[in-house]
Amino acid sequence: MWYKNNYRRHLCDMHIDDWDDAFLSEFSPDGYVENLKKAKIQNAMLYFQSHVGLCNYPTKSGKMHNAFRGREDTMRKVADMCHNENIAVTGYYSLIYNNWAHDNHPEWRMIDETGRSVYEQGKVLKAEFANNDIFRYGLCCPNNQDYREFVRKQIKEMAEYFTVDGMFYDMLFWPHMCYCDSCKKRWTEEVGGDIPTVENWKDEAWLLHIEKRRQWMGEFAQMVTDYTKELIEGVSVEHNFACAVLSDGKLAIAEPVNNACDYVGGDLYGGIYRQSFTCKFYRNITKNNPFEYMFSRVEGNLSKHTLTKSKDVMLSQVYLTAAHHGATLVIDAIDPIGTMDRRVYEKVGEIFDEVISYEKYYKGEMLEDVGIYYSLKSKFNAHGEEYTNHLSAVNTLDTMIFNNIPAGITGGWHNADINKYKLVIASNLTNEDSYDFDRLIKYVEEGGRFYISGGDCGGLLEKFFGAKTIGRTVEKVTYIAPKNNFEGVMGDFNEKYPLHFDGTAPIVAGIDADKVLATITLPYTNQNTIKFVSIHSNPPGVPTDIPAMAMTDFGKGKVFWSAQPIEQINLYSYRNAFMGILEKTLGFDAAVKSDAPKDIEIVTFVDGKDMYVSTVGLNEDYKVRKYEDFEISIKSDNEPQNIKILPSEETVAFNYINGQIKFKSEKLKIFNMYKIEL
Repeated sequence: MWYKNNYRRHLCDMHIDDWDDAFLSEFSPDGYVENLKKAKIQNAMLYFQSHVGLCNYPTKSGKMHNAFRGREDTMRKVADMCHNENIAVTGYYSLIYNNWAHDNHPEWRMIDETGRSVYEQGKVLKAEFANNDIFRYGLCCPNNQDYREFVRKQIKEMAEYFTVDGMFYDMLFWPHMCYCDSCKKRWTEEVGGDIPTVENWKDEAWLLHIEKRRQWMGEFAQMVTDYTKELIEGVSVEHNFACAVLSDGKLAIAEPVNNACDYVGGDLYGGIYRQSFTCKFYRNITKNNPFEYMFSRVEGNLSKHTLTKSKDVMLSQVYLTAAHHGATLVIDAIDPIGTMDRRVYEKVGEIFDEVISYEKYYKGEMLEDVGIYYSLKSKFNAHGEEYTNHLSAVNTLDTMIFNNIPAGITGGWHNADINKYKLVIASNLTNEDSYDFDRLIKYVEEGGRFYISGGDCGGLLEKFFGAKTIGRTVEKVTYIAPKNNFEGVMGDFNEKYPLHFDGTAPIVAGIDADKVLATITLPYTNQNTIKFVSIHSNPPGVPTDIPAMAMTDFGKGKVFWSAQPIEQINLYSYRNAFMGILEKTLGFDAAVKSDAPKDIEIVTFVDGKDMYVSTVGLNEDYKVRKYEDFEISIKSDNEPQNIKILPSEETVAFNYINGQIKFKSEKLKIFNMYKIEL
C-alpha cells in the first residue's frame, strides 16, 4: 500500500463558506502543488468537501462551493498534478459535521436534550481544534438512515470523479448526546424503553447508552469503509481517531472505529508529552504502521490563523514522531481567498530535509518494558472525582519518560500483546473493562507483574485478593500510611507522616492482614464541617485499618494494589513514591537506563541483531535549550560490534560491562539516532 514508506504528509484546511465571491477565488492548483513540493511532501490530503458541507467538485447530491463554478475540475487538477509529481493523494470528507446538510435537511440533525440542534441554538461546545467562542458546526446524526444514504451518494460521486490512493473521513464522534428520533427509535428497538437522558455513571442504563454509542459509531465507520472499498479498488481508509486520546467518554470513540481503519491517525493539540502518549497508543493499536500523527503548524490551535510555530517547536514534534517510526502530517489552513503562505512551506521543507535521511532506519519493534493499560471504556469516575484511567495513564507515561523507562500503551483491543511487558500498570479500571479481566489474570498467572489502583475493578480485587469494595470514606481528604515493613519504599512517608491524597478512598474488605502494606489515615475532622484543627489544612489524625495498599503473589506473578491512584498526581513526591513501589516492591528493572534530563525521551527499536536508539528533546519553547551529554545503558546478552550515530554512521565509543552496553549521547540539539550492531 502507498502508506508503507510514506512519512511526510500534508493537509490544508479548507473549511471556507461561499457567501462572498472572493472566498477561494484565488485558489490555484499550480500554487498548491508548488508549495507541496517546497515542503518535500509525499502525501497530500485534499479537501473534496468540508465541515461547511460544500463540495469542491460537481455534485448532484449536495452543493458545490461557488468558487468552483466555471472551473469545476480545479480540485481534480490538484489531485492529478500530485500524482504526476509522485505525491500520493488522500481525499478528505467531513462526516457528521456538515452545515449544508444540517440546514437543508432538518430531519437529519443531531438533537440535544432541549429538542433542538446546538447550531440553531448558537450553543457553545468544547472544540479543542478551533475557536469555541461560538458554535459554528451543524451536526448530522449517523443513526439517521437518510443521512447515511446521502453520505453513500457523495462517496460514490467522489469515487467516480477523483483518482485517489486513500480516503480520510473526519469527525466520527458524538459531540454531545443525541436524542433525535432516529436515536430514540434505535434504542427502543435494540434495548427497549426510553433512552437515558440523565448523566449518571453509576446507572447501568447510562453505561449501556454509552456502549451503544460506541457500537453505533463503529458500525457507521465500517459502513463508510466498506462502501469506499467497494467503489475504489486498493484504496486505504482512515477515520480520524483523535478523540480516542481525549478524556471525554461521551465522545464514544473506541476500538470499533479503529477496526474500520487501515491505519490509525488523528490531529491533537495537547502538547508534546501528550504527543508521546499518542504515538505509543497509535503504534500499538493500528492495524498497519506507520501510524499518522497530525499536528498544526499554527501556535495553540487552528483559531490562530496567522501564528506559525517556531522551527524548533515543529522540529521537536516531527522528530518525536520519527523516534516512534511514525508518519507526520502537517496541518495548514487556507486563506479565505484561497492563497497559501509560501514561507510556511519553505520552513516545513527545511524541517523535513533534516528528517528524510533517517527514514530508511525506521525498522524493527519498539522496546517496551512497561505496558500502561489505557481503557477506551473507563473514561469516567463514578464518584464525581477527577481520577480516571485516562488521566492516570497519561501521567504515568510522563513518569516513565522522566525516569527514562521504555514504556508502551496497551489495552483491551484485539491486537494488544500484554505478554511482552515486564510490568503492566492499570489505573482506575472499572467493571466496564471486565471483558478483558481474564487476559490480565492469565498474564499474572504466567509470571507478569501487575500494578492496579482504585476500588471500582471489583472482578480483579476479588480474584487477586478475595476482596470487595463495600463503600467509600466520607472524608474527601485521606492519607496513605505505610506500615513499618513498608517504610522507606515511598520516600519520606511513614505512619506518622503519611502521603496526602485529595479524594475519598474506597473501603475494601477481605484482604488478608499480612498482605496489607499501608492503611488509610483520616484527618482529625471532616473538612466539610466548620470544626477544624488547622485552619489552612486537614492534617492526618485518625488511623484506620482500611487497606490503602496491598501486594500478593498470584500464580508465578505479583500484584500490587493501591486504593488511590497516586500515579495520576503531577508532583515529585507522588512520582517518587510510585517509582519506589515499582522498583523496590514489585522488583521492576528496566532494560534501558539513563541519567538523561527529564525532558529527554529515549525510544529504542530492536530489529534482529540491531538496535536503533533515538534520543529526542521534548521541547515546547520557541527555541530548544542546550542539552548536556548523558549516559545510556542498555541490557544485552551480546557485545556490540559497533555503535554508530546516524545518518553519518560515525562510530561512537562504548563499554560493554556485565551485560550492559554503555555509551554517551553527544551533541544533542533536538534529535539523535544511534545504531547498535550486535
